[in-house]
Amino acid sequence: MQTFFLFVITLIVGFYASKYFTTPVVRNGKKRPNRLPAIRIWRLEVLPRFGFHTNESIILLHHWVYLPVVIIGALVLYDNVVHLTTFKLATGVSVGSVLQGLTYPDRFKFKHPRKK
Repeated sequence: MQTFFLFVITLIVGFYASKYFTTPVVRNGKKRPNRLPAIRIWRLEVLPRFGFHTNESIILLHHWVYLPVVIIGALVLYDNVVHLTTFKLATGVSVGSVLQGLTYPDRFKFKHPRKK
């Protein structure tokens, strides 16, 4: 029962943390897309979103797509990882973030045109 409550609490924390970091910010009349810094290496954008820039478009990999892959990868690669409290916390946060990502209207759109 304690594990269930821990999972629910971390799920809520993951949902609202993801919402906080992905919600646009307005400061001094300027709108910034989100609260995370921009990290880009050549055509690969790592933060604030994960994507690849082409000449005409941006191909995005939404956080609700790659977080389950990370969790499943950890389950497959490491034995007994399910019993670790840290893994339980990370799973709850990831599931909350996935649920938050599915609330966007463009959740199934992966190719976006580049802004000139």
